Amino acid sequence: MVLQVSNRTRFADSENTPPIRLPTTTTKVRNGIQAASRRRRARVSGSYPQYAVKLAKKQQQRTKTKAVSKYPPPSVDVEMHDVSASGSVQTKSVLLPRYLSRPEFREVSRETLRAVDPELTDSNTHPDYIREGLEHFGPAMLRVLSSVQAQPVTNVLPKELSIIINDLSSDLPTHMLAVYARQSTSSAAVKRRVTLFPTHNVVLAANCASLPTLPASIPVSASDMQNSPASINVPIVPLCIPSPETFPQLSTFLYTKRADHLLASLLPSSSLPLSLLSASPLPSTGSVKQYATSLATAHTPQTLLAHAMSVNGLWRNVCALGVFDERLWDVMDIAWEVLLGALGVATGKGVAL
Repeated sequence: MVLQVSNRTRFADSENTPPIRLPTTTTKVRNGIQAASRRRRARVSGSYPQYAVKLAKKQQQRTKTKAVSKYPPPSVDVEMHDVSASGSVQTKSVLLPRYLSRPEFREVSRETLRAVDPELTDSNTHPDYIREGLEHFGPAMLRVLSSVQAQPVTNVLPKELSIIINDLSSDLPTHMLAVYARQSTSSAAVKRRVTLFPTHNVVLAANCASLPTLPASIPVSASDMQNSPASINVPIVPLCIPSPETFPQLSTFLYTKRADHLLASLLPSSSLPLSLLSASPLPSTGSVKQYATSLATAHTPQTLLAHAMSVNGLWRNVCALGVFDERLWDVMDIAWEVLLGALGVATGKGVAL
């Protein structure tokens, strides 16, 4: 097993860090979520039953239009040309799904949310309220994560880890995810790579319908810390997902909900035309073809395929964790259409867009 800490964390010596005090107040994020819940309920004239009916209809429509087919989706056969060491050209085919199928919609578990914080799951608090509050505080919470420093980890994964936090402007992380991929039997002898990511349990619980049970974490409020940097212990949670390398993109989106940033990270060029971002819900076929053609002329087929595989990995993570954010799915659909179109132009095998 090879352990490494993600680029959000840095190694540090916590020997001289001040002790922590137990929390005496509720967290800023929880207060913000509860305030967002009250404001949203007020906007629907205090009629939660009517709002619940609207949500049910919306979720039913999601299931009807976005549900995965019972049959395998059609595939696109892309031919790639590689030059061997002897200089000969070798051709191999790569099968990619034509569409990124969506699993049937499932709401997050109220029991999982209740385990995080019982005060967030009263009778009038729908998970949408919690996600709305988190969307406001998420960027600040992400900045806290980026300030985390972690002690080096050996080949044995401990149950908890001591971390240093330099930014106390928002809620402190509650867990450390040990993210890894399932190994095939043929690679059993190869050391497994595990990457550590600090996280907040409420962000995962509010967005991931298939989230495994997280161990209890003693809540520590940033307002209870005397000085910065601060040292706390957090439990480590092993998390097996299909594509560990794309987990940072998914995690960042869950905190920021910035569709434009996510789309830019999935495509070879960070310079995106406005037509890809301003259209609702999806851009026109013409704008997709135009941008795909520009990417095909600026990048090699190998580069385009690498980005397509990243989108595919992100999609598999989203399905595995049960994330049903519409903006996230729209971004993946746009990136997939663009990259398939670009691959079709670059390899001479047209893809019907």
